[in-house]
Amino acid sequence: MSELRQNLASKEWVIIAPARKERPNHVVGGIAKAARPEKEHEASCPFCQGNHERFPLDVEHAINGEDGQWLVRAVQNKYKVLDSFEGCPTFAEPFEEYGIYRKLKGCGSHEVFIETNRHDHSIVDFSKEHLTKLFQLYVQRFAAFQKNPNNLVSFIFKNYGALAGQTQPHSHSQIVGSRVVPQYLRSLLFEAERHFDNVGSCVFCDMIAFEKKDKSRVLLENDHFIAFVPYAAGAEHESWILPKKHRVSILDISDAEIQALANIFHPLLQKYYHSVDNPDFNYVFRLPPYPLSGVPFYHWHIQIIPQTKIIGGFSKGTRIPVNTVLPEESARLLRECDACGH
Repeated sequence: MSELRQNLASKEWVIIAPARKERPNHVVGGIAKAARPEKEHEASCPFCQGNHERFPLDVEHAINGEDGQWLVRAVQNKYKVLDSFEGCPTFAEPFEEYGIYRKLKGCGSHEVFIETNRHDHSIVDFSKEHLTKLFQLYVQRFAAFQKNPNNLVSFIFKNYGALAGQTQPHSHSQIVGSRVVPQYLRSLLFEAERHFDNVGSCVFCDMIAFEKKDKSRVLLENDHFIAFVPYAAGAEHESWILPKKHRVSILDISDAEIQALANIFHPLLQKYYHSVDNPDFNYVFRLPPYPLSGVPFYHWHIQIIPQTKIIGGFSKGTRIPVNTVLPEESARLLRECDACGH
């Protein structure tokens, strides 16, 4: 069972999860780019189709392909960060105290999205139709997590490559539901609300309007979404994808918008693959806490963060990122990719 403990000085929460050290680690010989799986099926892989007898999984939901076989599915994470167990509260309870400190049980939810039934396929190989199915599953499980009273907020994220923290080579992403809203999201919400109070508009909508006018950092756009390199990108070749219309929660997304998201996500991944030599990366869906799904000041978005270097002491110690690539140059490099189809 995991536990959340609060740093009394900073008020940040950390998760103490000893069971996580038991998860498999496929990174051997130091940190390097993970080798791409070559086999369509791997007998030792718990995520591969047909291995359920050897590696039983608790399947929560699946979406099938045209052949009737599952294409993407959500399963319970065997090595959970947060979990539902006997003793978890059914409504918000006061934090526990340990002397001057505060803590709470590691209650919540944690699932894995197995993104493909083929061991040798990664997300950069997926068609737009495949990505659409994956995003549909994201939305379905995000909605399901809301029913857990210990999930005040949920996080959808992917680790691609060793530098990004990927330990299982079969293509997958994850969703975690938590009562605790992390400091970064709290700060983002606070500043967005303050901008709304001072200016009267959504800061993300204002950013979209400026980027469309300026054009120097825009990568792709369609009727529903826009992708651009942020003006103050914190990582080399970082990008954001945002709905053009003001959308607070991903639960408001329509089928047409999910398709449009896949239509912009697909060529963007191809740009990374061809222009930045297939970097390790994380992507994170920046979604608000469930109770704030209707506020006028927040705007959900996706942040793609390539991991192209080892983070040094200055950035770790100060939490100030150092980006060695001018965002406008990064946008030009990605935008002008000759090998990338739209």
